[in-house]
Amino acid sequence: MYNRFLDWFMEESRNAKSASSYFNSFIEFLIREDFRIIRSSMGTRTVHPQVETVSYLWAPNDRLSIFDNIAGDLEVSSRVFTFGIGSLKEIRFKQGTSRTEPFKLSPIYRILQSKKTYVFSFLDYQEEPLPFPILEDLKEHKATGYIAIPAIEAGNPVAFKSFVTDHPEGFTPEKVAFLEKASNVMYVKWSNFMRAEFTETLLSVYLGKRTGSLVYSGKVHLGDVENMNSVIWFSDIRNYSGLSEDLSPSDIIHMLNDYFGAIIPSIEKNGGEVLKMLGDGILAVFPFDEKNKKRVRMKALLSVRQVFDELRKLNRIRIKDSKTPIRHGVGLHKGQILYGNIGSRDRLDFTVIGEAVNLASRIAGMCGELKKAVLASEEFVSDMNIRWEDIGEHKLKGIAVPKRIFAISEEVKRM
Repeated sequence: MYNRFLDWFMEESRNAKSASSYFNSFIEFLIREDFRIIRSSMGTRTVHPQVETVSYLWAPNDRLSIFDNIAGDLEVSSRVFTFGIGSLKEIRFKQGTSRTEPFKLSPIYRILQSKKTYVFSFLDYQEEPLPFPILEDLKEHKATGYIAIPAIEAGNPVAFKSFVTDHPEGFTPEKVAFLEKASNVMYVKWSNFMRAEFTETLLSVYLGKRTGSLVYSGKVHLGDVENMNSVIWFSDIRNYSGLSEDLSPSDIIHMLNDYFGAIIPSIEKNGGEVLKMLGDGILAVFPFDEKNKKRVRMKALLSVRQVFDELRKLNRIRIKDSKTPIRHGVGLHKGQILYGNIGSRDRLDFTVIGEAVNLASRIAGMCGELKKAVLASEEFVSDMNIRWEDIGEHKLKGIAVPKRIFAISEEVKRM
């Protein structure tokens, strides 16, 4: 059996394309070896601001009820992959899950604390209740054996594997020994898949999806930039300097998190990418080509409307909680920018630069002076069938020639 496992491992290590397919292949191998697996799981901690743990749960296609009510309100998100004889559910658990009572009442908590394998035989245990709530659930599925195995790295428990069988003999000592060794070997490759996914996800969180993907794919060289046509979005909180003097540091942090939490999802939902959070401001881009340049500008305006709707909802809550409402302004421009790696040899930034970026920033800075919620350049508003208010030419700081500025219809009031 060990030789067959090594053959499987060598083959799958070369050909597997994802953590989910690799894990499923291992379960199929165990089933071919007469382990009669009816449930299996693997999980590991992540480096993510919302997700503490990612867990993969496998079940045969005729026993998918095992998936029911696994995570409850601890789930951030989940998805199901269907394979030949089984399906796998990927569950992302909220931060703090490991401190909850349900988790502390599980065998997984026990093995991560003790760093030792836990084996339970339903055939030999006659007492009631069973040691863990999950064992009571598995008993209803005619389980005969359960094993949970920690994965140890540098002396620390970092992940877990568990297996359930309905074999008439349960897990024999020989099968327990094999599962411990084989699962620890296959875990190495599985963890490589997961680390790659976590790395790309973390880059996305900090850099944005498009930029994170480019950095992950190897676009990391100083001066590696490209020309890009884009809508440029600048927005910031009105009177932020005054608010900073009046509010405590803690209140400022909460206000910024409220503001960014209301704005960023609307931008991303409409195809934009937030590149920077600059103090109280946001720099975002909506890339376009000649075929979709008008549609992308409409998407940017849709984000504007959605953001103001979100801020209205947010401010109702903030006022109810005796907090200062958030008022902001948006500047929009369309033009060509340079997008890529800029900096020094040891400190790079993936960002955008160019006259168009500077102009968008200066337009946004005029919102307070002109008492308008949304301002846009002539380049942005051209050939759009929307009623704009032409507020004339204005001298912008750092821009040699006065620029014609437009305000959006007063359907969107300045907050």
